[in-house]
Amino acid sequence: MTKSEEFNSLFRSESSDDLAESTGRQRAQSRWVTVEPIIILSMIGNTCTALVRPLYVKEFISEFYNYTVSGDDTECLDDQYRNEQLSNKIQAESSVWLLYLAAASGIPASLSTIFFGSTSDRFGRKLAMAIPLLAFAFQAAVYLFTVIFKLPLAVLFTGEVLQGLAGGYGLLYAATHAYLADATTEKQRTIRMVVADMLQYLGGGLNQLGQGYLIQFGYIPTLVVALGSNMVALYYLAIPPCLIETVEKSSTDHKGLMEVFQSMKELVVFNENGRRWQMFLLILYVLFCVGEFIGVTAIYVLYGTDHPFYWGCQTAGIALALIWIFYSIGMLVGTKLFSLCLGDYWLMQISCLSFMASYLIMGLADTTAELFIGTVVGCLQLMSLSVARSVLSKIARPEETGAMFSLIACMQSCSFIFCLVSTSLYAATVSFLPPLTFFVYSGATLIPAGITVILQVFWPMKRKEPAPINNA
Repeated sequence: MTKSEEFNSLFRSESSDDLAESTGRQRAQSRWVTVEPIIILSMIGNTCTALVRPLYVKEFISEFYNYTVSGDDTECLDDQYRNEQLSNKIQAESSVWLLYLAAASGIPASLSTIFFGSTSDRFGRKLAMAIPLLAFAFQAAVYLFTVIFKLPLAVLFTGEVLQGLAGGYGLLYAATHAYLADATTEKQRTIRMVVADMLQYLGGGLNQLGQGYLIQFGYIPTLVVALGSNMVALYYLAIPPCLIETVEKSSTDHKGLMEVFQSMKELVVFNENGRRWQMFLLILYVLFCVGEFIGVTAIYVLYGTDHPFYWGCQTAGIALALIWIFYSIGMLVGTKLFSLCLGDYWLMQISCLSFMASYLIMGLADTTAELFIGTVVGCLQLMSLSVARSVLSKIARPEETGAMFSLIACMQSCSFIFCLVSTSLYAATVSFLPPLTFFVYSGATLIPAGITVILQVFWPMKRKEPAPINNA
């Protein structure tokens, strides 16, 4: 019998439910690359849209008031006090528009993420990835047509609402990380998730670096990249050999939709060894850390375009790129380094210190260089997020994986509240104390730090040596 015949006979003999259930996962575990291209491509599209959004909104409002700001940083500094009152008004209105756009996508996403994410245990991970990718492509197309045809800003709500209804980035995160949980052993899981998150932020950072130069030619090329990257991700997802489905139909045919939601209920009700409270505290920790990061990022570019920094498009792109690049490097290097001598919860505490110090420095900064120093100090901010998610995946039973990650993603979708707080707070204080938002978020870091202390006291974890990056 040839090897090909042996291979085919092996699949024909897999008639039992157990083998059928494990086939996709076993094949996925043999691969070094699974959902990483989707994570990188979607982040490229997301960061392109995130860069255009505040710049275009401010430009549109400035044109409405017939207020022109040069993209030349030096020229802006020479004339930085002219029309200061009108400049503050434009900053405030721009912040309010960003608040509305964030709410338009964040509110529906907080609900749809749970629905689509929990059903991935029945209908598969690939479908749960395809839904937000389609919405991201549509969102980029809406922004592109708005810029080309000079449509009102209200048109942008079409893309934002649809993106929210489709689950947004929270659903894509839930599906990709549930896939990683399926395709890895418990020993591999933490480092694989750290690497996936590192690639996500590194890809976003390198893209922002390029977009800082590309956007000088207008918003259209950047939005074309956003649309194209999401379409390529969909193409990769659609080709069966590229990504193997880890949820086999034969293992879920007997499940009804109500059974899927029952698993979500059991996830919350099951409380062996205080698992429920440990889960709630870890999810709350993730919510605050992601929320603070999103909240500050929401006003970061807008803050840099005003006095005393006066960023142009190129500087804004470089500033965002440095955030993503330094955070990706800090996430991987920090996790590997500190895991040698510290446990998971201590990594979370170090992240809290990084959050606090970074935002404090940014709030006190008077120059662009000082803002960048704050970015460097904050490179360990997101180090513990992958650790917290990995701990959550380990305390969930195999049949609860999709439900667990959809719950995490729902909380991350709820982090849009932090975006609303930061944009509204910035709009209210831009005329007398612009950096107040940074100080507020620096102080708010005491909450996740306190949560980590509770976890350390009631659910102490023994330190483990970090697992090597392999698929064996």
